[in-house]
Amino acid sequence: MTLQNWVSISFVFFILLFIFFIRPSNNWHFLGINQLQYSHKFIIVATLFATIMTAVLPMSLSPYWTGSIKAFADKQQYDRMGDALLQGRLYIDNGDIDPALEAMENPYDTKKRERLGVKYHWDEAYYNRHYYMYFGIVPTIVLFIPFKLLTGTALLSYQATQIFAAFTIIGLFYLFYLYCKIYFQKFPFSLYLLFSSALSILSISYSIAFPALYCTAIVSGICMMVWSIVCFFKSMQLKKEKSKCNLFLFLGAVLGALAFGCRPPVALANIVVFLIISNILQNRLLGRKVKIVKILLILVPYLVIGIMLMLYNYARFDNVFEFGQSYQLTLADQHMYRNFWENFNAKKIIIATFLNFYLVPSFTDNFPFIRYCGVFFNYPVLLLSVRIFSKNVSQVLREKQLYSFSLLSLISTVVITIFTVYWSPFLIERYHLDFYYLLCIVSFIAAAAWLEIVNKKKKNLLIIFMIILLFAVYMMVFLFFCIPVDGSYTVYYPEVLINIYKGLRFGL
Repeated sequence: MTLQNWVSISFVFFILLFIFFIRPSNNWHFLGINQLQYSHKFIIVATLFATIMTAVLPMSLSPYWTGSIKAFADKQQYDRMGDALLQGRLYIDNGDIDPALEAMENPYDTKKRERLGVKYHWDEAYYNRHYYMYFGIVPTIVLFIPFKLLTGTALLSYQATQIFAAFTIIGLFYLFYLYCKIYFQKFPFSLYLLFSSALSILSISYSIAFPALYCTAIVSGICMMVWSIVCFFKSMQLKKEKSKCNLFLFLGAVLGALAFGCRPPVALANIVVFLIISNILQNRLLGRKVKIVKILLILVPYLVIGIMLMLYNYARFDNVFEFGQSYQLTLADQHMYRNFWENFNAKKIIIATFLNFYLVPSFTDNFPFIRYCGVFFNYPVLLLSVRIFSKNVSQVLREKQLYSFSLLSLISTVVITIFTVYWSPFLIERYHLDFYYLLCIVSFIAAAAWLEIVNKKKKNLLIIFMIILLFAVYMMVFLFFCIPVDGSYTVYYPEVLINIYKGLRFGL
């Protein structure tokens, strides 16, 4: 069977699935999470498995990002970092430093490097006559080194992304289930399935087409943060079970701290920890010693892991706060960002932050006809998150003690954007992954609260509206996957785009 036929069949299945879900008579619209039978739980597991397969299998298609072609075969930095650590060193080069690079007064000047014909390792940090990996060390320690020690073979970056993506999806399915089970027991089963599936795919969307290296860092950080939020949430629900509550507090802090060693911008969402500490301090049922123990269980992991990361940074760059970002050899001279005030531009940050969320879409003449744009135009379903500011929804969330978390999560997306705007010469779609998962979580919470305050007639219309938004997520993720850019699958196999387009038109 040809690719064109497969696309046509898949498109028909997608349409039928849409019709099945959007039917007003669909019994799943009236089935709450508290009414699920074993058969429904089996459907959840099947949906989870299908979602993971849909997200991770396409990651192995591009020969550029999988290392199948020489252009990227030497860019498996995480594995090389693992080899370096096993050999007792922190740099990842083998002494292959171009003397011309050493002789440059400013080796980070991209244009001058090209003009002089200097040979260098692309997108690696260069400092004191050595190359270093500026991506976080945590994925190497928790995944790449154990994999090599157990199997004797190297784990490729895109494979690590597949693993982290799978656990991210599992985490979001579980988190949404917990929200429904505890706070929104009448939340429609149909919407739970679609929200969990669509928003978990959205959270790691860019990595589906570009899975290696950059997205390995981002998705590993997302995975840590999602499970950190799960653990903190579990701890708040197990107040009567002291040992389990403390265990989840500790695990949440460990995972949140490890996110800094994956990708610091993603880890900025840890500001929600202040909410956890605040709740502990305000809890009058807890004694002073119990409060101290709980707060220490949170702070100690951040302190210990933070110190270890700082020592790691100092050992490489003589600066505890330097991960290697300003020493990377890439498109722009990142060295200039070391001086904060000289490079701080309030106007640029405000404009770029606005455009990051509201940049209007633009189109091309060829399939898939679209380009990446602002967050809320890429995926309109994320606009549900701003519903937390409406009076009735915010009241529901306050009653369920979810408003502060939702608000802090939205603030985190702005903080992460500002951080990225300052440190990057330009904003690109993969940086949206740093906070998509936060917007997805808040959108789910806001949608669930909204459904609780509308009457039956409006609720049915709202369910249909949300189903349309969620199916649009699948469509947009697919179209974005088809964009031929940055070593994607369709860059190397342009004929695929023709077959996909014909398949969507059923050969017409």
